[in-house]
Amino acid sequence: MQINTYSIVAYDPDAEAWGVAVASKFLAAAAVVSWAQAGAGAVATQSYAKVGFGPDGLALMAQDKSADETLRTLLAKDDRSAHRQVGIVDAQGRAAAHTGTDCHGWAGHKLGEGFACQGNILTGPETLEAMAEAYQKTGGELADRLVAALLAGETVGGDKRGKQAAGVLVVKAEGGYGGDNDRYIDLRVDDDEEPV
Repeated sequence: MQINTYSIVAYDPDAEAWGVAVASKFLAAAAVVSWAQAGAGAVATQSYAKVGFGPDGLALMAQDKSADETLRTLLAKDDRSAHRQVGIVDAQGRAAAHTGTDCHGWAGHKLGEGFACQGNILTGPETLEAMAEAYQKTGGELADRLVAALLAGETVGGDKRGKQAAGVLVVKAEGGYGGDNDRYIDLRVDDDEEPV
C-alpha cells in the first residue's frame, strides 16, 4: 500500500505532549500513518507504509530507545526499507527520519528541534521548508502548531496528486476523555475536497 503524503511528528516539552499531523491524496491516511503514545513518542509511517512501524516503534521508545535507535532497529528488520518513509520523535523530543531511495519523487525529510517533517510525491522541497517554518513560528497548543504546518505545506504545493484526507493526533498522559487514556486530540477528515 503506497501512502503518498506529507506529515510532521513533534514533541511539546511544556505540555509533555507528542503528536502527528498528516495530509494526503489517500483515503483515511491518518488511520495508517499516525501513531503516538504519551511518554514514548510519535511515529509517522508512509510511502508503501509498514503499519507495524507504528506500534513497534512506540514499543521500542517506551523501553527508552532513542528516535535514532528505534529507526535503525525498524529499518534493519525490513527488506523493503528503500520504499519506506518514516518520521519519529521520542520521549525526549529527539527526532529521526528516513526517506528510502525508492520513494516516489519528490521525496525527502527535514529535522528540527523536537520535530521531523517528511513527504513523498510532493511538488518539491518547499513543502517541507514551509511546514518546518510554520511549526516553529506558530504559538498555541501542539495541535495548533501541527495544523499550521499542514496548512503551510498545502499552500506551497503539498501532495502533487491533490487533496483527500488529513488528521491530527496529540497524546499526553491522562489527556483523553475521563483521564483514563492518553488520546488528547484525534481528529480525522477521511475523504473531503479540503481536508486540512
